[in-house]
Amino acid sequence: MHQIIETLAAKLDKQEKSLQDLDEKVKTIPDSSGKIVEIWKEMHGTFIRHSLPKEEVVTLTAALSENIRIMKTPRTENLIHHHHLSKVIFIAIALVVVVAVLSMAWYNTADNLKQYKASDTKYRFLKLLGNKSIQQLLITTDSLYYCNSVLRDSVLHQEQLKNDRLEMLRLATEQEQSARELRKKAGSMNQ
Repeated sequence: MHQIIETLAAKLDKQEKSLQDLDEKVKTIPDSSGKIVEIWKEMHGTFIRHSLPKEEVVTLTAALSENIRIMKTPRTENLIHHHHLSKVIFIAIALVVVVAVLSMAWYNTADNLKQYKASDTKYRFLKLLGNKSIQQLLITTDSLYYCNSVLRDSVLHQEQLKNDRLEMLRLATEQEQSARELRKKAGSMNQ
């Protein structure tokens, strides 16, 4: 402990000596405050001699304020755009649209015609077969079609019911499969 105090005292003495040396060096610096005051007075005089005239500064300030005000409020201009497309271009566009619509209708009609021809060919093929039960079934179906005007609606309804049942069966199968997977997951979590 005594050794620490001696070390601290030695360091303190060293600092005091450094401070005394610094004081002596500061005292040797010449006093220039008089020269600084003279330079300040010369600069002030020069500034006064070279300053701008007050009236011109006021005029310039007013002009700058007016310009700033004008710049802050943007100019509004009403622009009118004229599109110079001739009537011929509009007619050409309309004709292209009409041709496109007619082409789509023509394509759909041709597709329907192909389906009707295919159905007709299948029907004729079945009639040409020598199978009596198929021929009897076709004759009965023809008779029903000609006698009953709502046969087509009935057939479409029955087809829709059949499709609905198939969709329900598909959904039930998917749900059963997902239920099995959930049971497997639940069983693996319990273990």
